[in-house]
Amino acid sequence: MNTKIIVIIGAILSCALMVAFWASRSLQQHELESTGQLRDILDNQARISLLTHQLGYSGFIHNFKNYILRGDEYYYRATLKDLESLEMMFQNGKMAFKQEAVAEQIKTIETTLQEYQVKLELARQLHNQDLPPAEIDQRVRVNDLAAAEALRNLITSFQAQAATLLRESTQQQGYHHQHLILTAFLSVGISAVACAFCWGIIAGLRRRLREQSDITSRQKLLDAAPNPTLVVAESGEILIANEGAAKLFECESGFLVGKQVENFLPEAQRVDHADFRKLFFSSAGERTMRNPVFMVTAKHSMKKVEILIGLYQVEQVRYAVVNMMDISSLESIERHAAEMEQHFKITFELAPVGMAQISLEGRFIKANRQLSAILGYERLALEEMALDDLTPATERNSNRLTLKRLLSNEVDHMRFEKRLLDSNARDVWVTLTMTVYRDYKGRPEYLIAIVEDISYRKQYEEELLASEAKFKSIANHVNAVVWMSSPGMDKVMFVSNRYETMWGRSIASLLHNPRSFMDAILPEDRAKVDAEVENHRKGIWNVNYRILNKEGEVRYIHDEGVPVRSVKGELLFMVGLARDVTDERVARQKLERSNRQLEQLAKFDPLTMAVRRPYAISDLDECIALFNRYKTPASLIFIDLNDFKEVNDTYGHEAGDQVLIEFSRCLRKNIRQTDGFYRYAGDEFLLLLRETDATEAAGFLQKLDSLLASTRIEEYEKVQITASYGSLSLGEETVTDANHWIKLADARMYQYKKQFKQSSVHH
Repeated sequence: MNTKIIVIIGAILSCALMVAFWASRSLQQHELESTGQLRDILDNQARISLLTHQLGYSGFIHNFKNYILRGDEYYYRATLKDLESLEMMFQNGKMAFKQEAVAEQIKTIETTLQEYQVKLELARQLHNQDLPPAEIDQRVRVNDLAAAEALRNLITSFQAQAATLLRESTQQQGYHHQHLILTAFLSVGISAVACAFCWGIIAGLRRRLREQSDITSRQKLLDAAPNPTLVVAESGEILIANEGAAKLFECESGFLVGKQVENFLPEAQRVDHADFRKLFFSSAGERTMRNPVFMVTAKHSMKKVEILIGLYQVEQVRYAVVNMMDISSLESIERHAAEMEQHFKITFELAPVGMAQISLEGRFIKANRQLSAILGYERLALEEMALDDLTPATERNSNRLTLKRLLSNEVDHMRFEKRLLDSNARDVWVTLTMTVYRDYKGRPEYLIAIVEDISYRKQYEEELLASEAKFKSIANHVNAVVWMSSPGMDKVMFVSNRYETMWGRSIASLLHNPRSFMDAILPEDRAKVDAEVENHRKGIWNVNYRILNKEGEVRYIHDEGVPVRSVKGELLFMVGLARDVTDERVARQKLERSNRQLEQLAKFDPLTMAVRRPYAISDLDECIALFNRYKTPASLIFIDLNDFKEVNDTYGHEAGDQVLIEFSRCLRKNIRQTDGFYRYAGDEFLLLLRETDATEAAGFLQKLDSLLASTRIEEYEKVQITASYGSLSLGEETVTDANHWIKLADARMYQYKKQFKQSSVHH
């Protein structure tokens, strides 16, 4: 009996154990399936988070915006690389995103990316056109709100699926636990109390181990999620924090666990947040909340975070799952974008050139004040007009052709000169640049026009043409060759008609070969001219040479040029004048001969050929200076012919002139070339003996007396030439200047003459 009972109990126990084993295996299988489904959901969530990160302002959007604002080729290549990565991500995720709702959201994101790709190429074209970044940013702006909403819906959907799976898993576990408890109860009722007690202990141990395993597996799954995630209890205590949350709060993940969530909020918001938390957990049913808040990290830095909170209940215990995204940089970029848009508006209004938005039909939509000033219309009146209203009637067809080319995408922009009519129907010449602004699908929306007033330039060009015509007319009437060439004569830009007359060569030959003018230069002068070419490159040209003209005559040419420089001082070209100075040269030579003759007449006395008195002063001063500095001796002799008046009175003035001539001839024959012979007045003369002291001067006077004694005048044999002398050498007395020296010598001469007369009376 006992054996049967034992067998029965054993069988029942075995059955119970088998049922329990089967229930346990079923629970494990269900848990594996639930874990697999949860893993798939978290993988999808991870893909969406990676997609969000790749699209976000640290990935694709960051590179795209930097390329728009900077135009750097590095950001262009980085944006293309991000697009390739996103495209590969979509290709790899097609099998995972099978649900229709998910696929629809993914399709929305792909459409936005395609629009970004089109705008990227448009931005590259606009950068190549050197348009300002503000204008490029305005034209390539993409509306990505739908894509952002799709990303948030995907994250919410996957979180809801994960929560539902957790809830269903918990319910299923409850069903299995009830079945196991029922089986255990039957076994306990049949089995011994000890077996029931042991089974209870074993079942409790297994339950605790399973719960611990669930927590560990969920922690690993949360760590695998790229988005910062927290699991918060109803008390506000942080139960689980993944690695993304640790990075967001700038600490280790273990640091967050056990802390109150209010500790990471600004102090002024902590009390209110505790009330909101209690209200959130006390809400009926399940709900989610999304809200941007400021969070304080472990290092006390402030971050703006967008949070997505889900309320989930597990075994009658409520938990809040908090998914976070740092939007601090996003807010900064949005603020910067707003500032750039405002900057563009200001630039449009204050631009120094006319700017306008024009409809596809050619009517003005908006115009800035500079365009209004150029055309003389009020802005409101201008914005009610069409481009044809400002165009002369004969030229309006060109407007339609321009719009047709731009709208057909034949060209991306056009720039041309155009004549418009202002408010007074006067011509206004402008440079008009037009381009088409298109939406993200490439459809044209309106035209952008930039208008630059070039009326002043047109007027300047007309004046320049008139001035050039005047210059050519004047240059061709100048009796010289007017030329213009590049530095170094590599190119002749202009030469007047006089060249053909003077050189006997055609202008065309000079324009073809700028150095051909040197063929007419005489060989002995050609090397000199060729050497001056290097100075021509520096802006210096002043040379004289001889040419052989077509009649075979040698002509003297004076060729001179001046440089023409830019505002920066750069040498642009040379302008010069080549004159035939042959006649001037001949005239100058005649003039020089005449001047020399006049100089002779002015300097020398024609009767005696003695130097005139004024020229003696400079020579005497020079000798005085040499003596004062170097003690160079010099002697001055004042000469007065004796009885000259009696010769004139007795024999006539012709006899007197012969006396002067013979005296001068005798004296000039016996003095040196360095000595000076001057006619002082009438029959008075000065004789300057250079480098001659008093003794040597006295010896010369003795010689002169003997020479004069032997001098005879053929027609007047009775006339005897004698002279009185006053000799004074430097150093004998103090001499201050030339006149003083002459005065002293004159005094000695009178003293000598007095002695001579007394001696004649005695004889």
